[in-house]
Amino acid sequence: MSRNLAMFFYSRVKGTFIPAIQLLVVTVRDLVTGEVYLVHVDAYVARKVAEMAKAVGQDLNFSTKVDMTLQVLDRLRRELNVQVITFDSWYVNGRTLLSDVVSSLKSSARVVEGDRSVPVGLLPEGEHHVTYLGVPVKLVVLDYKGYGRRYLFSTDLSMSPEEILTAWENRWDVEVVIRELKALGLENGSFRTWSKNLGYVKLISITLNFLLSLRYVLGESLGVVRLSRLLKTLYLEVGDVKKLFSLR
Repeated sequence: MSRNLAMFFYSRVKGTFIPAIQLLVVTVRDLVTGEVYLVHVDAYVARKVAEMAKAVGQDLNFSTKVDMTLQVLDRLRRELNVQVITFDSWYVNGRTLLSDVVSSLKSSARVVEGDRSVPVGLLPEGEHHVTYLGVPVKLVVLDYKGYGRRYLFSTDLSMSPEEILTAWENRWDVEVVIRELKALGLENGSFRTWSKNLGYVKLISITLNFLLSLRYVLGESLGVVRLSRLLKTLYLEVGDVKKLFSLR
């Protein structure tokens, strides 16, 4: 599951921080244990920002979010037993419609059903076998819990509507991880150089995975901020005890 998140980049031209850095966040859910881990975080910027940075001596190695996503997925497939890939509608294009993708479409997206091209917003609720961007998909149109219509699809035509819905709902895992990254101070750590921004992102990511692992081991439901504060309190208390045994 992947999602992007905004950070800030220092513009020497404007002399201020601007919301230019995007983060590609990828999580993995263990389908056996239900545990969720952050497995990849990478930063990217728009081409215009990359060119602006290059003009002042910072090479940001421009790459699109789709290129980065496909590279990550290729590596994850080699290292893990990937069952399904889920991402939001803005990642959907002809290159990302792989064999095991579940995602959603906007109501204006056009699909081919039979011999007609039609916006998915005009299709009735239910299951539809259609073609999107030249790829056969199973489309499920439903009223989602009173929040309006959703247009979910899978490139795996063997998936049932229930399985497609479950996979799509599991994408919330990445939203929770992003919320916890923010809680640990990710968006408060904008720096003047690209390398320092990347270093801070990696540090926060490692911290989050450590706290998630600890929470799973302890069987706790504490949020990562409360858990980190608890660890800090314990460390300070242990530090006071250690002072009693120190040589004077």
